Amino acid sequence: MEAYCIWENQVYSILAIEERFKYVGTAEKYLDAAKAAMNFINTRKRTDEEGIYWTLADAAAGKPSYYDEICMYAGASGIICFLLSLYEDTQDAAYLDEAKEAGCYLEYRWRKRRELKRNFSPYAFSTGWGGASFALLQMYLVTKDEHYRALVEEILDQAVRDAIPVKEGEGYYWSTYPGIVGTAGTILVILNAAEKLGREDWKEFAVKAGRYFLTRGRDMGNGMICYTGVDPTYFGAGKDYIDPNFPMGTGGIGFLMLKLYEVSGKEEFLDAVKGVPEYMDTVAVKMRAGKLLPHALPDRPDLFYLGYCHGPAGTNRFYYELYKFSGDAKYRHEIEELVKGLEATGAPEKRSAGYWNTENICCGTAGLLNMYLGLWAAFGEEHDLEYARRCAKVLMDTAVFEDGADGGQASWKFALDRVAPERLSTPIGFLDGAAGIGSVLLQMARAERGDFHTVRAVDDPFPERKLEK
Repeated sequence: MEAYCIWENQVYSILAIEERFKYVGTAEKYLDAAKAAMNFINTRKRTDEEGIYWTLADAAAGKPSYYDEICMYAGASGIICFLLSLYEDTQDAAYLDEAKEAGCYLEYRWRKRRELKRNFSPYAFSTGWGGASFALLQMYLVTKDEHYRALVEEILDQAVRDAIPVKEGEGYYWSTYPGIVGTAGTILVILNAAEKLGREDWKEFAVKAGRYFLTRGRDMGNGMICYTGVDPTYFGAGKDYIDPNFPMGTGGIGFLMLKLYEVSGKEEFLDAVKGVPEYMDTVAVKMRAGKLLPHALPDRPDLFYLGYCHGPAGTNRFYYELYKFSGDAKYRHEIEELVKGLEATGAPEKRSAGYWNTENICCGTAGLLNMYLGLWAAFGEEHDLEYARRCAKVLMDTAVFEDGADGGQASWKFALDRVAPERLSTPIGFLDGAAGIGSVLLQMARAERGDFHTVRAVDDPFPERKLEK
């Protein structure tokens, strides 16, 4: 009997090992797809004496100047981050060398041609020099080359000097876009770099700058508060426009206020968050299961995006930060409710008005995959890993694989604009296209190998490594 028990345990052990390595082959397929994505991105590569960059001329149909070639959203900064992930996973020095050449281009642009074509703010994380400083910071952390550190410090020191003081009151800002896409994102960039580089002066400035938001909350009655994250003219909306979600709205500014309270201990930032979850709960709409927050109010109450930009893939970052800060189970419940609402639409396999034929991080499937892996890393629930796998399968199924001069290529063709689904593009950037898709496929590969880790963006609070339950 005793011998039988030992054998039984061995059987269970073997089964556990088999389950553990069940997806290893799939992991290699994800890695191969990520490498193929980089091969495709490099069909857009341009080289000159100042380094390399990737043209955006054909990245977005109908928009020959889609943001700027340096930016995190669509250009070199995000691609550098992708290259560094590929280098870590493959140890192929060619990826690191390419990232260095792109770093040369960022430096050239900063010193010789600093003006940007299109941006939410000159120092925005997604579209400005804030994102470039983040990419260069990753270069420093990987290479330990002090030149990159010096360049990061030069950019962010200038950002501090260029900050605009509030005329009446306190605080600093950089643009008419207060949210994560603008001023709030710049403050997060500065806070992140301050931590990594030990710049206490940057942390102190970020706290001072954040006071800009203390008078920007909109009283919605009954103790509820919301924030406007973008200039309403961006959407052609009126002054009453409200985005209740993350990078362009209320959730994102609430996220920043929690971060500022965390580093400063100043109760005024915590007070600025009070009433935000209550407002978001009030405007949420019940779905067949769970709930979702509208894309925008008051004019789009029945449109529900699912991705990072206006949906739960982004907004759950705020709720997770609330959960981390407070330990209150009700915020985990809010996360679960938004996830249920997302899944009630049939995503990731079924498309809807707010989840059209787009695959990127910003508003598509890659953003959902990033969220599910973040939740899985935080809570260890098999449900989240399974949905991550489903999202990864969608990305693999929608990829266009082709032979190329440097090996196989993978691209994704979809509509960047919900209102123009016939206008298909093959974007290459981190938030808009192939670099971001490739990055989350690398994350999925690591998860399947039992070694999940990632470098989080400045507005991503999920664990960098899987937490033990």
